[in-house]
Amino acid sequence: MPSFRVLIVESDTCEMAELCQLIESWEYASSSGDTLPASLHTSHSVLAALDAYNEVQPHLVIFGPQAAATATAAEIRRLRQSGGVEPVPILFVQDLTGLESSPAPPTLCDDILTKPYSLPLVQLKLASIRRFGEFNRSLMAQRDRLRRHHADFLQEQASAREIFGNLGNESCLDDTPGIRYHLSPRAVLNGDLLAATHTPDGKLVLMLGDFSGHGLAAAVGAVPLTSIFYSMIPRGFAMSRVLREINRKLYSILPRQMFCCLAMLELDPRRQHLRLLNAGMPSPCLKRSSGELYMLESRHLPLGVLSSDQIDTAIVNVRVRPGDRLFLWSDGIHEARNSQGEHFGESRLLNLLREDNGDDAQSFDRILVAVNAHAAEQHDDLSLVELDLTHPSLRKTDLPALGNGEGRKGGRVGEWSIQLTLSHEELRTTDPLPHLLSVLVQMPGAVRFQEDLAIALGELFRNALEHGVLELDSAIKSTDEGFVHYYDLMAQRRGQLDEGWVRISLSSSEGDSGGELTLVVEDSGSGFPEVREAAGAYAGRGLKLLQTVCEEVRFEPGSSRIEATIRWGKGPVRGDAGKTRGNAMQNPPLPV
Repeated sequence: MPSFRVLIVESDTCEMAELCQLIESWEYASSSGDTLPASLHTSHSVLAALDAYNEVQPHLVIFGPQAAATATAAEIRRLRQSGGVEPVPILFVQDLTGLESSPAPPTLCDDILTKPYSLPLVQLKLASIRRFGEFNRSLMAQRDRLRRHHADFLQEQASAREIFGNLGNESCLDDTPGIRYHLSPRAVLNGDLLAATHTPDGKLVLMLGDFSGHGLAAAVGAVPLTSIFYSMIPRGFAMSRVLREINRKLYSILPRQMFCCLAMLELDPRRQHLRLLNAGMPSPCLKRSSGELYMLESRHLPLGVLSSDQIDTAIVNVRVRPGDRLFLWSDGIHEARNSQGEHFGESRLLNLLREDNGDDAQSFDRILVAVNAHAAEQHDDLSLVELDLTHPSLRKTDLPALGNGEGRKGGRVGEWSIQLTLSHEELRTTDPLPHLLSVLVQMPGAVRFQEDLAIALGELFRNALEHGVLELDSAIKSTDEGFVHYYDLMAQRRGQLDEGWVRISLSSSEGDSGGELTLVVEDSGSGFPEVREAAGAYAGRGLKLLQTVCEEVRFEPGSSRIEATIRWGKGPVRGDAGKTRGNAMQNPPLPV
């Protein structure tokens, strides 16, 4: 146990000796049973005490009667400052000998000793002061430990925040002015999650999630969720397949009291088609250019609640019109409370969206300003997202150069062929795109065709499935109600499919000056009609989209077989090149 150091300040030698004798006669017994006398240090003036202070580092300073009577406020203040952050009590000795009444107590000290001295009273005060000093030093040690723990915690949080930030390195959120977003965590780490990327065929997929709880516990769930999202979407897996995998993973790892509310959308800017699943999030708002608002309500439980799911039936389909904007937010927006506890509310939010001042682009800023003005303090993670659904920048812009393939660079592709046949059982749920792409990218130099193949294969497979096997008529989509009915009918027929097939063949041939990749898709349907009207499957956006990536598209009336060719270099010359066969089409690339 350290000694109890006492610094005595007194100019009178006799008073100094009497105080030293009084203090030396006292021994302090601690709670542990250790007994040690006080360690005495003396100074004849305040200036001498200041000079010796750092060397002595006293636990108590006692001013004798003469020193107490002459001490100034400036000297006492300097003495206290020398002690730093640890308070050191200062006692004044007050001589009451021969006085009929007690003088006013001094105001510069913490306590007084009266003279003539009472030994029991002096020892009691010294023991009390020593206990106070030990308690204070214990508090200071705990403070230092807390500071170290806090510094370590902040470092861990900074590392965790960097890790979570790196999870979004593949995000395209900052690549386009068509997406505006605001994320404001209540704690250092965010329980809300925003991610976006493109599919191989150029669709934009975006998700906004809100884990139950706040801080680190809620943010940890973002790790498996973003890992699944950024590994499956760029490989071409269907949105429903990705959502099922997310639900399965969260159900297996999250505590039962935790779950994730999530909204995920897939925007096809070429087809002007929006698909969205809302699983427990506040209803996203679709604002038409006319000012009409449509709420896309939740049709699914939050993910991670149940092992089973109804993803396919919960996805809604929306036709996108020029000027449409979609707003998504977490519950931190409409649950923001003012000092009276009143929520911001969804009605205020919708009123802001209804305001039409001729500049819809300001709606995002108006909402943030209104929420911040309303909220007394932030009680929850707060997220807001705005998408300009027809903004040109939402289209994937890094597709390879088209034309005659002169811009395609890479190693030799070689000679090979792949064939895949899907029966009615596989067609109910299977998406062939990820599997074929995963095989294709293993071929040397073939990765440069991934985007082109994804677009062509997606268009041809959808046509074979929807119009060939399921016998759906595109004319149904001529109205907004019909657009929704078309995809509801497709999901119904696909789920009840008990016959039919689709066959996909890929073959590559390459010479010294170039090569070609041929994609053939056949189905069990009745085949293409003799006359192709403007509303036909390949006469609309699908045909134009194929023409952007394929040098040639061939099909025969009455046949369900269609062939698309992607060439690079000069390409091998076929024996029937230059001849038109059936409905063969050779077109320069069109802008998408």
